[in-house]
Amino acid sequence: MNAVLPKMIQSTMWMSTLLIVAVIAAIASAYDPMDFAKGNEIELQLRNKRFSNVVADVKMTEVEQNVDKRLIRPIICPPRETSNIELCCGNKVYRGTFPYNAQCCGNNYIDTNKKLCCDGVVYPIKSNSNCCGKKTYNSNSQICCGKTIFKQSSNRNLQCCKSKSYDPTKSICCNGTVTHVNGRLLSCCGHTGYEISKYSCLGNGTLVLKPKNTVTEVCNGVLIDYTTNMCCDGVSRARPDALTICCRTKTFNSSNQVCCNGTVHNYTGNIKTCCHKSLIDTNKYVCCDGKIISRPINSVGNINYCYRPLILAGGRANTLQSYSPYFTCCGDNLLTNYTTQLCCVNKLYNLDPNSLYDSYCCGDKIYSLNTNSKKQQICCEDKLYTFEKNSKNQGSCCGSAFYNQYKQSCCNNTIIKGSNINCCGNRGYNLDTEVCCAGKIFKHDKVPANRCCNPPSSIIIY
Repeated sequence: MNAVLPKMIQSTMWMSTLLIVAVIAAIASAYDPMDFAKGNEIELQLRNKRFSNVVADVKMTEVEQNVDKRLIRPIICPPRETSNIELCCGNKVYRGTFPYNAQCCGNNYIDTNKKLCCDGVVYPIKSNSNCCGKKTYNSNSQICCGKTIFKQSSNRNLQCCKSKSYDPTKSICCNGTVTHVNGRLLSCCGHTGYEISKYSCLGNGTLVLKPKNTVTEVCNGVLIDYTTNMCCDGVSRARPDALTICCRTKTFNSSNQVCCNGTVHNYTGNIKTCCHKSLIDTNKYVCCDGKIISRPINSVGNINYCYRPLILAGGRANTLQSYSPYFTCCGDNLLTNYTTQLCCVNKLYNLDPNSLYDSYCCGDKIYSLNTNSKKQQICCEDKLYTFEKNSKNQGSCCGSAFYNQYKQSCCNNTIIKGSNINCCGNRGYNLDTEVCCAGKIFKHDKVPANRCCNPPSSIIIY
């Protein structure tokens, strides 16, 4: 018995060892090293997504949909300082290992934690350093105006006037010109600064000294006394009282007169409404685009009792409701019946009784959407087209143009031959043999394919 027991223990240990080996083999077969490599590659793509200039080999949605989540390992340590990617700067493509914060500077790239790019020129980063054109300056002690660097004042009060610097407590910037003026309430007269309590600007860049104890204003280049005169469309007119106001270049008494488009009328009872240059009685007339039209019969105030079709999105519907619509102007005509009339860009149409409810506007024209008719009409950006609809011609719009979608395609409002074309700007291209980079088409003959690079005229080949 004592001799058998060690053999049993030895056998049990041997079986345990075999079991462990089998488990390890199963794990190894479940996780192919190639899968790990693929997971590493995808993880790298996800990490590099924040690069604006790095070309992604796959989209995020494609990764999430097509890749087993087990292959994307969670990041449990600080991000690596470098990554193997391809970077396109200017017209040059770099391949290799780059800092995570790599950024293009002209045709080169820099580490933005250590370098500063100023209009294509690289500088080491220093405290408070900023770019001023192709140079750097210290924002604590200097100021950049345009591309010129100036020494900042001790109270940091300097400001820019285009490419110059100035102190706003002592000077004023007028259209890029600095004027040194001592005083308050400064203003500009052309390129010259002045103190508004002492001078007036006549509008042509000319300054005149203000009379003392007088309220003045400039009227067409002339200084007038505002208390006794007023400026009516550039003409100086006498101001006899506060009720006298301007009617273009004339004056009138606003208590008993009315100004209609430059013409003065005396009030007649309660008639005070203008129609262009005339005065009208609104109980008898309507003004449409300056044309006087007699008010419709059976109207009360602005209401004309009739039936009005229910207006739905897209045009007129074939549903009527009992309604009391207001009559309204259509250009210089009056639309009085919404059932039998249609207004298209100030043009009034009386509808055909057979097409009351399928009539629509196309710009200032009218057309029908009668689907039972052999001849069809379509409106493309206020342009009307007529075509014969059949199984080989289904009309569609391409911008303001008409095209047959069974024979043509529309790319960026440009019609090209062939249906179901993939668009690249305003041209078509073949997905199997070509690649589109921001409106430009390039040939490719490699698998998976070429990829676009920034700028769009460059190509990265994998």
